[in-house]
Amino acid sequence: MNYAKFNFALIISLLILLISSCSKKKDSSINEYKEEPFITEEILDEIEAEQKPITDKLKKLTPISSEDMDAWMPDKLGNLDRVNYKSNAMPTSFTFVTIARFKSSNASEQLDITLMDGAGPMGSVAISPFLDLERITRSASTDEGYQKTITKNGTVYFQKYNKQKDIYILQFTSKKRFIIKIETQNITEASLWEYASQFHFNALPGI
Repeated sequence: MNYAKFNFALIISLLILLISSCSKKKDSSINEYKEEPFITEEILDEIEAEQKPITDKLKKLTPISSEDMDAWMPDKLGNLDRVNYKSNAMPTSFTFVTIARFKSSNASEQLDITLMDGAGPMGSVAISPFLDLERITRSASTDEGYQKTITKNGTVYFQKYNKQKDIYILQFTSKKRFIIKIETQNITEASLWEYASQFHFNALPGI
């Protein structure tokens, strides 16, 4: 993988969908805790080679249209109403990114969803690491929360929880094409999964 591609994959993928450790520094009276980086160029090279049959197909595809995304995105999730929505939210990244926010009537509960289409020359590069989530994530647990990789119905999910802010983050790929991040605040874990199930990911275009 050349430097430009490596840099793009890291910056776009990691900035858009925030793969970061929930681990923080321990008490300052104790030696500072530092986690060694584990997403290396070598790992990305291996994943790129393994996922090449998929990314080669994605590279030839046209990203989903704003009209199709408009039709797919729900207006309501249970008792949450959609209050913000934008398709093709990051055109300068040359990837098709969609964002939406849902809130309860009293605004105490909130859910944000971000989708990035892996179709096209840039999208196919950005999605490559996410096609092997277990290789680019680690399980960890602290007093402040946890992060873990789980598998449900054949889909691998990376789930994070921040106890102090009561924030859940769920990241996964759908149809081997879309990178998806769901973030909730003041919503239970059970409700997180219930709301996630109300998005019809199977209706999104595949490869």
